[in-house]
Parts: sequence; structure tokens; C-alpha cells
Amino acid sequence: MPKFKAKQDLYQTVIQSFWEEFDTEDQDQWEALKSRVEQSSGEDLEEYPDEAPSDPSVWFELYKMLYHIEYENYEDDDWFSDRKGTTEHVYQLEDGNGDVIDSA
Repeated sequence: MPKFKAKQDLYQTVIQSFWEEFDTEDQDQWEALKSRVEQSSGEDLEEYPDEAPSDPSVWFELYKMLYHIEYENYEDDDWFSDRKGTTEHVYQLEDGNGDVIDSA
């Protein structure tokens, strides 16, 4: 007997915000950031200065390497598509091989 699968996928947009404040004059914070990036990403940071740089873009380069959950602060999820009523529903009918034979 042939088997089929009826499937419904929901495509939603969620915005998650992870953030951290920093002071470009805080040497301890700079060293801690470098250490966290090295631990979480395995990146070699020899090219970055030992002294805390006054240029915030240098700090930002490291923050971009940091895994998002490593940031100190997190704001609740904003389910943007639900809020705007734009959740996309995709329906598919698949055969026993996983091939889509109908969709809507």
C-alpha cells in the first residue's frame, strides 16, 4: 500500500536581540572580550592590540566573532511576522520517497 505525507510548514520571522555595552577605555573589559572570543570561536587574535583600542570598530570586529548567546544581554524574541500577520503557510503532499507531488 503506498504511503503519503501531508505536511504544513510555517515560515515566520523572529528577531532576537543580543547586546553588550562596552567602554573603549576599560582594559579589563577588552581583555575579557578577547578571551571570550578566543574560547568561543577558536580564533587567533594575535593581530589585535594588547591595550584596549580607542577605536570602537576594533571592538566591534571581535563582537562579530562572538557567538550570539555569549553576549551579556538578551531581549525577548519579537515574532515579527506574527505581529504583522504575515506568517506564511506552505502545504505539501509528499509521496513515500519524499517527493512533493502537490503543494499549495
